[in-house]
Amino acid sequence: MKKTYDVCIIGSGITGTLAAEHFVRQGLDVLMVERGKEFYLPDKPEEYWHEEWKFTSDAPLISRNTWNGAEKHFDDLVEIENTRKEFAFHYNMKYGIGGSGAVWSGASWRLTPEDFKTRTLFGYGSDWPFSYEELSPFYDRVEEIFFTSGPKSIPDWPWRNNYKYPAFKQSYLDKVVGDHLAPEFILTPSPFSVRNEPPLEGGCVGAKTCVTKCPANARFRPDLHILQKIINKQNLKILPGTPCLSINPDKKGTIASITVWNNGKPETIKSKYFFLAANTIENLRILLNSDLSPSMTSQLGLGFASHGTMVLSITMEERLYVGRGRPTTSSAINTLNHPARKSLNSFMLEIWNLDFTIGSAPHAALINLRKKERHWGRTLLQKTREADSRFAAVFIFEMEMRRQNRITLSHVKDQFGLPLAKVDFSPGERDRLTFRHLQRTAENLGKKSGIKDVRISGYGLNGNHPLGGYRAGSNPDASVVDPWMRSHHYRNLYILGGGAFSSTGALNPTHTIAALTLKALSDKRISF
Repeated sequence: MKKTYDVCIIGSGITGTLAAEHFVRQGLDVLMVERGKEFYLPDKPEEYWHEEWKFTSDAPLISRNTWNGAEKHFDDLVEIENTRKEFAFHYNMKYGIGGSGAVWSGASWRLTPEDFKTRTLFGYGSDWPFSYEELSPFYDRVEEIFFTSGPKSIPDWPWRNNYKYPAFKQSYLDKVVGDHLAPEFILTPSPFSVRNEPPLEGGCVGAKTCVTKCPANARFRPDLHILQKIINKQNLKILPGTPCLSINPDKKGTIASITVWNNGKPETIKSKYFFLAANTIENLRILLNSDLSPSMTSQLGLGFASHGTMVLSITMEERLYVGRGRPTTSSAINTLNHPARKSLNSFMLEIWNLDFTIGSAPHAALINLRKKERHWGRTLLQKTREADSRFAAVFIFEMEMRRQNRITLSHVKDQFGLPLAKVDFSPGERDRLTFRHLQRTAENLGKKSGIKDVRISGYGLNGNHPLGGYRAGSNPDASVVDPWMRSHHYRNLYILGGGAFSSTGALNPTHTIAALTLKALSDKRISF
């Protein structure tokens, strides 16, 4: 292995592969370091990725992404320490080529223009160091690269978009439910980076296994749709199974090298530029484990947040014919910038074409009604009939990025000796007011005509959307990276991912993370 490269990229997920393609196409010598190992191409259901976790320790409070037989197929599962159980962040990301981009849902929302200036418009949080309008051209490019399918002409849609394919057709369930939820909630098609083409042409087959496995590869994957195009280029080298332990600065204001664990021993790699692209949590673990400038370290980990979620199980009076087509096609986003946003956070409502709390198919619902909800006999028969009128709806709501909510390092270490991330998070007053408001809203939904029952089946922080911790800004005393994701303190270090966010909004962050990456790659200060 060479010891010096033009560009060293730590991580092979969406941000890492976008950066790799950008520099490989320029003919530069690129090294990609990846903690995990192989491409994720499962053949059997027991090899599928699962979004499940369990506490493995109460003191310290550690949760682990795991399920029956997980260790047999995934030798390096994520763990995290929390300081409290309420609204604990149950980290749920994937190592390996493609990163979590190999197992994401494909939900492809932009943040709203208002999300970029919450301090100016609503008096809370921090404004981003650039406007939505400045990021919009990069959103446009992401929608081309990710072959995004989405609505093109809907009244009150908050964005102009560059979708490659039209939106997926709303289901019968969406139409029935939409009639009963109006006027408080107006259902519109959701955008997804999933090809909306006929299945025989490589489009979506409606298998309802979007995260675990897309059998048609219709959902965008960075490893399959970017990395495979450049993987045989002579100027690209990938080191899988090679975790980055630290980044090492010199006295000239640059990063001189990184230390990796390679073939059972630490090894040093040098490069002209370094791009930290290992997702928010992993980036912070590496940064906090490094001997960096105290003024930079003092800002690391501050303002951590994720999206709040509240899962509803709703039973209608009429049959909905659940489970047909894609798992979800519609959401209510008319509540994002509601009139009370100066006191309550942004929120939206996602509608599912099934009730995933009891299973994604009739036979699964029957088994879970018996085993999980413990019904039997005549009651089981009644509940089985009701299952065809039952669906899940999910409130996704903004959490304020308060500086006192932070990521530090745990005393517990992983198999490579790298400390786990430790989350110290508690909801602020806005967050609690929003949560109580959504509880009341759920109760009121149960009073609407045509709705038989509404139950809150769970709530918490989304374990897939870690945001904040190395905020972007113009002031080095209050941020970690500048508006182009370059470190304020080390001019050859770029830190990609959701950690640069200044607000969470209420929408899935992947498209924004990708747009920020393209913005970083456009920085004219990068020169060779």
